[in-house]
Amino acid sequence: MMLRLDGISGGYHDTLVHRGLSLELGAGEVLAVIGRNGTGKTTLARLIAGELPLAGGSIRFGGQDITRLSSWDRARRGIVSMPQTDMVFDGLTVAENLALTGAKSLGELGKRFPRIAQRMRQTAQTMSGGERKILGFVRALVSPGKLLVLDEPSEGVQTENIDHMVACIRQACADGTACLLFEQNIRMVEALAHAVIGLDSSGVCYRAEGQEISRQDMLATLSL
Repeated sequence: MMLRLDGISGGYHDTLVHRGLSLELGAGEVLAVIGRNGTGKTTLARLIAGELPLAGGSIRFGGQDITRLSSWDRARRGIVSMPQTDMVFDGLTVAENLALTGAKSLGELGKRFPRIAQRMRQTAQTMSGGERKILGFVRALVSPGKLLVLDEPSEGVQTENIDHMVACIRQACADGTACLLFEQNIRMVEALAHAVIGLDSSGVCYRAEGQEISRQDMLATLSL
């Protein structure tokens, strides 16, 4: 099992957003976490990435307990996080943002997202919100890792580029990478997810995998 959360609890200071949450994710799989804004998707992503401390429970990654490791140590072990906001360094150029990952080139990603390839000398802060999202996504894809934690990657992105994101995630998973996809875009979730967890204000309200995943149930989760 690539990732395992056992009864984790956590949030912000004395406010617990999640209590006793458990999930498992295998290599090459996509687990989608859906829910309205305010249901704790970003908080869960940050707990897994190590940006917030756990108040209880444990996290295992690649069979090793990483509960007490910092976000930097988790990244070194192969957890690649694309946050919902601040996903790029605004003051750096596109090329400098990508260079921080250690990538030598964009490879096939340059063909899928040509505007990124064409703007290597442009600073990220001068790009549109959608372009910055794509740059953050590309940074995550070229980073060395075994687990992608993607928080709302489709937000503000045109449909054509969302389709390219789907293709890139599929290829990464075919190569053995696991993906935690925090999304409200049901079309994207349907295209990728091997399993789905739905969140509401009280915690996990929906779980399904494979053929059990239902668009109707997911839409109902987003309306709670």
